[in-house]
Amino acid sequence: MITYARTRPDSPSGGITFFLPTDPPTTGDPSGRLPPHEAMRLRAAAHHAKRAYPGAVGELLARELTAHAEFGYRFATDGLLPRLATEVLRSPVPR
Repeated sequence: MITYARTRPDSPSGGITFFLPTDPPTTGDPSGRLPPHEAMRLRAAAHHAKRAYPGAVGELLARELTAHAEFGYRFATDGLLPRLATEVLRSPVPR
């Protein structure tokens, strides 16, 4: 575990005060899970990505969208993956 230290001359421990890192603030559901309808939308976008973008690009998009649906929004708070899902669902499937 990493600790952060700062020197203070008035500290009883010889001038060093240790601060433990804190967890980032939790927004939305404390469990980090997405609502079921949003997770279903992301899974649908992942399935559509494989058909709309054949090859490695489609596979990468599908993996990212599926991971976001399964793990929720604990890792990304910028809204990129919901915007990506919207963009993928708008794209037509090549014939």
